[in-house]
Amino acid sequence: EVRMKEFPYQFSGGMRQRALIALALACKPELVFADEPTTALDVTVQAEILDLLQTLQKEMGMSVVLISHNLNLIGERCRRVLVFYAGKIVEEASTEELFKNPCHPYTKGLLGSLLSIRQGEDQELSTMPGEVPNLLEDISYCAFAPRCPYAVKRCFEENPELIEVTPGHRCNCFRFEKEGAEK
Repeated sequence: EVRMKEFPYQFSGGMRQRALIALALACKPELVFADEPTTALDVTVQAEILDLLQTLQKEMGMSVVLISHNLNLIGERCRRVLVFYAGKIVEEASTEELFKNPCHPYTKGLLGSLLSIRQGEDQELSTMPGEVPNLLEDISYCAFAPRCPYAVKRCFEENPELIEVTPGHRCNCFRFEKEGAEK
C-alpha cells in the first residue's frame, strides 16, 4: 500500500524493473521481448529479475526473447542464440553449439572479448578493429567485411546468405558456402 502512493524516483532500479515486468505481463502475453532487462542493476538484482522472468515464463506458458549484449547472461539463460550485426542475423545456433563452435568472425570476436577467471592479468581482451557501419547508408555487401580478418573481394560486393554449417547452426559468411564447410 505504501508503494502505491510513491513516485518512480522513490523506487530502486530493481523495483522499477519489477514494476515494468508486471505491466508487461498483466495481459498474459504468449510472447515477451525482454530488451536488456537487467541493464544498470547489480548482479544480485539481475539474478532475481531473471529468475522472476523464468518462473513467470513457466507459470504462464509464454515464450521469452531475451535481447542482451551480456554474453555471460545469454550463455546461462538461453537455449538458442541469434547474433546480430548491423541489424542482420550473422549466426544462429543452440547456445551450447555457439559457445563451443562459433563460426562467424563477429561472433568469434564477441566471445573472445569475454573475461575469464582463467585469464591471466597480463592477457589482453581481444578487440575488433574498425568501426560499426553507418546504418543510414545502404549496405549492399557484408557489413562486417571492413572489420573482418577473413574478408575477400566478394565480401565487399555481395551480401552473404545464412548457410547451414551443421544441423541447426547457420552462419552468414561466404567461408561456409560449400556444404557448410569452412573455406
